Amino acid sequence: MKRVFVIFLAFFFAFPLLTGCTGSGAADGSVNIKIAHVSQEGVPIDRAARRLGELLYAQTDGRITVDVFPASILGGNRELLEQLQFGTLEMVIPSVAFLGGFTDATGLLDLPYLFVSDSAAEEVLDGEVGQAIFSRLADAGFVGLAWFSTGWRHLTANEIVRTPADMRGKRIRVMENQMHIDHFNAIGASAIPMAFSEVFTALQNRTIDSQENPYANIQGNRLNEVQRYIIETGHVYDTAPLLASRIWWDRLSAEDQILIRDNVAYILGWQRMISLEDQDEIRQAFNDNGFNTVVQLTPEERAAFRVAAQPVFDTHGPRIGLDLIEMVEEVNRRHIQ
Repeated sequence: MKRVFVIFLAFFFAFPLLTGCTGSGAADGSVNIKIAHVSQEGVPIDRAARRLGELLYAQTDGRITVDVFPASILGGNRELLEQLQFGTLEMVIPSVAFLGGFTDATGLLDLPYLFVSDSAAEEVLDGEVGQAIFSRLADAGFVGLAWFSTGWRHLTANEIVRTPADMRGKRIRVMENQMHIDHFNAIGASAIPMAFSEVFTALQNRTIDSQENPYANIQGNRLNEVQRYIIETGHVYDTAPLLASRIWWDRLSAEDQILIRDNVAYILGWQRMISLEDQDEIRQAFNDNGFNTVVQLTPEERAAFRVAAQPVFDTHGPRIGLDLIEMVEEVNRRHIQ
């Protein structure tokens, strides 16, 4: 039923294209931008999309409007990306994991312990590496505009974890992503792919022992109620790209393209700032609730996990691009000096 609904929506939004509408929008020059994502309303990427709409509306006296569709209203990640390719949707903020079918380069961002800090990750994403990934997505019909932050991915468990040995034999839920599976198997755990909607019950029933997610997902899905410890491994810097449809983008005027890019660049720093603030607030709430404990690893402890995860780099590095990995390492070295 959901698939039929998504197809209907795709046709509905495609109708202006099928009836011959061309240019950047309506005959009067107005532009409506639909931005869709699968996260809940109110999370930092959602707030950024709405802020972009406010700025564009104000700067064009209402000529450009933005409608935001959160929480998979227009479909899951795969459906949204398909609509983007067909030009029936203007912008999407997808999960990086779903872009692997278009280029191996996005796998770079799933490598465990790739970045040493937020600043290193941001420099990489905003620089040559981030642009290289966007350019490799261009053939699929996507225009990359920015890399938003959704927070570091951390472990949760009912026992304190400080070393890879502490994870030995633990059943951990992971996304259906081969790199994530290989990562946790490499450190001695037993990785179990599972739909996110099933995780709370699986933890409650002790079908699995652990899971990993950014703070917002841990809190938003109440996983901290069935997992006592949050271990700040920071094993993946979770990012969500803002992508535009190439079909739609090429119909815009050059002036509107510049206006949109300038405003996206303006809100990017703000989006990352509120993402960090949200992580800090959730961390504090967990520490203060009388049940949870946040375990912060020392640099040496985190480094031990990175060493244990080396097989993932050895297996997937050549496919992703050793040149891209070395460019990241060069940035990392500057940020730890």
